[in-house]
Order: sequence, then C-alpha cells, then structure tokens
Amino acid sequence: MGTTRTAIIGIGLILLIAFGKTALVSSFFLDELLRTGPVLLLLYLTFTILTGFAVFALYHFFGNLASQPQGVNARSGPRHEPGKENLVEMHARNWGLSKAETEVAILVVKGFSNAEIAKMRGSVLSTVKTQLGSIYQKSGLENRYQLIAFITDEVCDAAKAERNELQSKHRNALLRVLASPNPEENAANVPAGPNAATLSLKAGR
Repeated sequence: MGTTRTAIIGIGLILLIAFGKTALVSSFFLDELLRTGPVLLLLYLTFTILTGFAVFALYHFFGNLASQPQGVNARSGPRHEPGKENLVEMHARNWGLSKAETEVAILVVKGFSNAEIAKMRGSVLSTVKTQLGSIYQKSGLENRYQLIAFITDEVCDAAKAERNELQSKHRNALLRVLASPNPEENAANVPAGPNAATLSLKAGR
C-alpha cells in the first residue's frame, strides 16, 4: 500500500514538473507560430521522459544510501577493532549468504526488529522473514537470539584475543628495554601501556 502510494505521488510529481517545464519553454523560448498542439505535446512528452529518468536515478541513489546498514561501508574506530559487522560478513561468506541476507543479518545483530528492518530496506515484512529463514537454514542457527548470541560471543573472543596480543607485545617491549644497557634512555621508545609506571620505576633504579 505504501509503495503504491509513493509510486502514484512520484508519477504525479513527474507529470506536474514536465507540465511546468513545457509551459516555461513555450512561453519564453517558442514563437507563437510554433506553439501548436503537436509541438507542445512533443515538448511535454520529452520533459516527462527526462524528468522520469532523473527522478528514478535520484530515488535509487538515495534509496540505496538509506538502505545500507550503518557500519557496513563506513566503520569508525581502530583499524583492527573487532566489530559485529565484520564478523557477520566473515561468517556470511562461510555460510553462503547473499548480499541482502548479509545486510539483514547485520541489522538483526544490531537489535532491529523485522518491521524496522523491512522499513529500513524498503521491502515488505514477508521478504524479511523469508530472508531470515534462509539465514537460519544456511548458518545452522535456530532463531535471531542464537544469531545475536553467536556474534556477541565472537566479538568478545576477538576483543580478548586482541587485548592479549597487545599486552604480549608491550610486555616483550618492556623486557627488551629492561635488558638493554641503558634502560632509562630506551624507556621512551616503549608505547604507553598498563605497565608503563612499572617500567619507569625499574628503569630509574
């Protein structure tokens, strides 16, 4: 219903804009001898087609921007920061999800309801439900709650692994500085970390 109403309004606007352009051109750029019915009709059809193409292109351009989940194309934060979008996309390739199914899965993990997802993607609710059913079948998960829990656990594990890796690198850097002949001079080369205060105390001894 909403899609049909939008289409009717869009067609009405196209016809109205084409009529306005035809009136302007015929009033200011055409001689009175050329203001005949066939010429005006040809102008009107030409402006209708051109306006229709322009509106169609703009509609799809802004529609695609609005339907893209936040974080799929533009991500903030550190380069290697684990995120739900990254993990969903990674598992989507393993599960064999389509692009649309991947975007729906991301929105589910972000906590949006089926109705909200349908509105954001400009689709009907039944399409979203069908896509979710396909996602669950391909992934082996039973429902949205298992999908959310699965990705959340992956995020926590990835964050923990990254934190352990950073701590290991910092600890190795501290050991190299403390083992050097001049620890006080080399202390400044160690990146800030949880053991920076300990390094300063040991280096000063």
